[in-house]
Amino acid sequence: MAKRGLMDGYRTYDAEREGFGSSWQWRDAFRERMGMDEAREVLQDNSPHAVLELPTGATWNEIKRAYRALALKFHPDHCGARGLTEAEATERMKEINAAYTILEHQHHQA
Repeated sequence: MAKRGLMDGYRTYDAEREGFGSSWQWRDAFRERMGMDEAREVLQDNSPHAVLELPTGATWNEIKRAYRALALKFHPDHCGARGLTEAEATERMKEINAAYTILEHQHHQA
C-alpha cells in the first residue's frame, strides 16, 4: 500500500505498520520536503548542537548517536509512554531533524 503524507508532510503514515516509520524515514521525508532555509526557520535562534544536546565541537559520530537517541525518545509512536502529546512529539521531531539536517550539511561541506 502506498504511503500518504499527514500534517504538512512532516511525517509519513504507513497503514500496514500502523505507525509513523523509523527515525531514518522521518529524516528522509523531512529532507525531501524541507531545505536548509526552512530547517533554519524551524530552529529559529536555537543552535543545532543545543537541540541535539551536544557540545559545539562534537564529532560526526557523536552527532549521529545523539540524533538516533533523541529520535527514538521523541518518536510519535512512543510519545504516550513519555507523557508527551503527539503534537509535542511531532514538534520536537521537527526540531531534531532540522538540527541534524543543518549539521549534516555542514559536515559534508567540510
